Amino acid sequence: MVKEKAYAKLNLYLDVLGKRPDGYHNIETIMAPINLFDTLTFKATDEPGIRLQSDIEITEKPEENLVFQAAQHLIDTHNIEQGVEITIEKNIPVAAGLAGGSADCAVTLLGLNKLFKLKIPDEELAKIGEQFGADVPYCIFNRACIGRGKGDELVFLNRSLKWPVLIVIPDWAVSTREIYQSVDMKKVPRKKITTMSNAIYNRNYELMVTELYNALEPFTFAKFPEVKALKEALLKEPVDGVIMSGSGPTIAVFSRDKKALEAVAEKYRENHRVILTKIK
Repeated sequence: MVKEKAYAKLNLYLDVLGKRPDGYHNIETIMAPINLFDTLTFKATDEPGIRLQSDIEITEKPEENLVFQAAQHLIDTHNIEQGVEITIEKNIPVAAGLAGGSADCAVTLLGLNKLFKLKIPDEELAKIGEQFGADVPYCIFNRACIGRGKGDELVFLNRSLKWPVLIVIPDWAVSTREIYQSVDMKKVPRKKITTMSNAIYNRNYELMVTELYNALEPFTFAKFPEVKALKEALLKEPVDGVIMSGSGPTIAVFSRDKKALEAVAEKYRENHRVILTKIK
């Protein structure tokens, strides 16, 4: 049996550069893992096939789940005769801009690599992961980094940040594909990545909170005014910085004062899921 933790990620900076021929967008982003995770357990079985269990419904059919698809790929390409039972304990909200599905997919590749002793290097697993989603290669390594291309060309910043962050999650899902399809490049604001990357590399918290940036915010806000209203309300709280993560709807709230974050969490707990955690 193998057990793996699949960590959520935050985008501290996200710029959209243009549409690609493959349908994705070229982006520049700075991503960091947070201490919020799903737990996946992998057990080999004598009977062939994949049995997928989860404590919440993620997809209508198991075959539509990235975890199932990643497992099937490794079984098929490495001629694995055994089957596998996969159990997912979900803590990362679905379709919340936290890469929960990509994280689960990535640790499936990692977990089955260990379970069946395939000895595939992480770099190769990341290449395999590209076919399942742009965030999967990042989730293989699970470290603060700059992402370019469609988010899969990674430059590691090799910094452990340990900054507290409050995650405020509205009770509705946002489709990443739908948000990117709505992007009008003429309306994308521009902000250089250099200052934020320097802030992360130098662990400069004060500079980081002034450089929080997400070019997708206006497009998510146009489709979901409630997300805009939530961010505007959180900006009025006594905190240091607020940003929407990924395509939303999750909002990340920063303060070095943990008691201030606890007070904000208590205020918003009734109508939203709130998680007080930290960047790893």
